[in-house]
Amino acid sequence: MHFPATVPHDRPQQDPAGGGGVLVIGSVNLDLGYTLPRLPRDGETIHTTGRFQAGGGKGANQALAARHLGADVTLLASVGRDAEHALADLAAAGVDLGAVIRHDDAATGTAVLLIGPDDNCIVVDAGANDLLQPEHVRALAADTPPPAVVVTNHEVPAPVVEATLRAYAGRARVLLNPSPARALSPELLALVDVLVLNEGELADLLALDPPPATPDAVAAVLKRSGLGDSLVTLGAGGVVVLEQGTTTHVPAFRVDAIDTVGAGDAFLGALAASLADGVPLRPAATRASAAAAIAVTAHGARGAELTPDAVDAILQREPAG
Repeated sequence: MHFPATVPHDRPQQDPAGGGGVLVIGSVNLDLGYTLPRLPRDGETIHTTGRFQAGGGKGANQALAARHLGADVTLLASVGRDAEHALADLAAAGVDLGAVIRHDDAATGTAVLLIGPDDNCIVVDAGANDLLQPEHVRALAADTPPPAVVVTNHEVPAPVVEATLRAYAGRARVLLNPSPARALSPELLALVDVLVLNEGELADLLALDPPPATPDAVAAVLKRSGLGDSLVTLGAGGVVVLEQGTTTHVPAFRVDAIDTVGAGDAFLGALAASLADGVPLRPAATRASAAAAIAVTAHGARGAELTPDAVDAILQREPAG
């Protein structure tokens, strides 16, 4: 758990034998993606090399990844009248969508993705995601047994994230992906069991400029940060794991990358599935890194064939160093 020095850490630990499965509380989007020879400069018009449309949103992507890797998954999200395409592959995979809130008078969130050879940028319109309320979280927590793992992210309103942390603290293993970055109080950080973020989000959280750029630099920052268990993803640089004050570097796996959209969501979904299955944090991070490697070999946030067998095959490869 995360216990900054200003916060007492006397709340009870969750019972690792209690509950099962994964609950994701997060966003659902309709994605429109454009592949480009490079990202445009300020004020520049540039032609695409391809276009795709698919379901997206961090919550939906993470839920689908966890389900593909064997977890029983429930999604709590808010969608509009046009959500069928965004939810179709989740329903087909067996994600429990019974908790999804539907608004006939709103539009589902949308995202426009610009994907270059080495990087991407994303513009999001929250749409119905902003209609998810703390009351929805509290009602679900009161009416259903706690899962083994709860995952949430910052593509839903801040009060929803706070309600999630408060409702499930001590009842489930709570994973927070603070993306997009926004301020988090020490009190709320203390309710997080595992923080999953990239180096830029780590820099935003700790007010660092410039962000740490290497595994050694990230490890040094984490050791003096006062944060609890954390995973910092570095793309091709792998993952730095902080667990009980000790840092470990998990190298990335070599693959032929097509685009990086959705890699972080595949990582988090795989991590949640492994933790729900009782895998310890460090080997769960290695398995999640393999899932992220698979995700970058296909276009879009959900385009890769993510299966336990595919992850096992990646794990047989030599890491990138």
